[in-house]
Amino acid sequence: MKRGRHRFQSVILNRTIYGEADLIVVFFTREHGKIRGLAKHARKSRKRFGSVLTSFGLAELSFTYHPNRDLVILEEGDLIRSYDHLARDPGLMGLAGLALELVDAFCPPLDPAPGVFDLLVWCLERMDRDRRSQETMFIFQIRLLGLAGFAPNLAGCGLCGRRSGEGTEFDLKPEAHGLVCRACSPGGFPVSPGALKIMTLIQGLDPDKLDRVRVDSKILVQTGPFLMTFIRRLLGRDLRSARFLEQIAKKAKTV
Repeated sequence: MKRGRHRFQSVILNRTIYGEADLIVVFFTREHGKIRGLAKHARKSRKRFGSVLTSFGLAELSFTYHPNRDLVILEEGDLIRSYDHLARDPGLMGLAGLALELVDAFCPPLDPAPGVFDLLVWCLERMDRDRRSQETMFIFQIRLLGLAGFAPNLAGCGLCGRRSGEGTEFDLKPEAHGLVCRACSPGGFPVSPGALKIMTLIQGLDPDKLDRVRVDSKILVQTGPFLMTFIRRLLGRDLRSARFLEQIAKKAKTV
C-alpha cells in the first residue's frame, strides 16, 4: 500500500477501547485485506464516523497510511449498508460475530484477499436476510478454510490413501486434517457419503453459485461439530463467538 490517504469499502472485524476517547479498529478490505487503525476521539465525537464503527455493516473508510507505523489513522467513514437484522437477533448476531472473528483469526495483516472479502460480505448479507443462517455459516466455514489454505481433506483416508466411495466407512478427524478410514484409525466424527459429497461440492463451487447450495439439516448437525473442533485445533484456542453461540443453545434447551 502506498503512503498517504486511502478510501476503501470495508467490514469492521473488531474494535477495542483505547484510552478515554479513542478506538483501535480492525477492518477488512478487498484491496489490502486486514488493516488495523486508530480512530481518534471516536467515542466522544460521532461527527466523522456516526455509527459506522459500532454497527454490523458494509462501510467506506478513509484513512492515512504510513509504512513505518503499526496503525493507520482513520479519518472518517460512511455506512453503505447496515445489517440491522443481525443486531436484533442474538443467534444471528453470534453467527455474524463468528464470521468476523474467523476472518480476523485466519487472515494476516495487509494481505490482499478479495475472495475472503466477497465471501464475508455474501455471508453477512445472506444472514441479514435471515436466509438459512446455519447453512450459510456451514458454507462460509468450508470456503474460508479453503481460501486460507486449510481445507480439510475430503478425498480419501489421510493415512492409507484409500479413496472415499470405495465401500469403506470413514470418519472426520481434526488431528488428521480430515478424512480417515476406520480400518486405519477408528473413532472420530462420523460422516455420511451425502455429507462428504456436499462438502466437496462447496469446496470447489464457483462463488457466484453458492446461493444455489442446499444443505440438509441432518448434515449440518453431523458435520458442524467437526468443523468447529477442526478450526479450534488450527487456531490453538477457543473462539469467543463460538462460546456465545453455545450458551444460547444451552439456554434454548432449558426453556
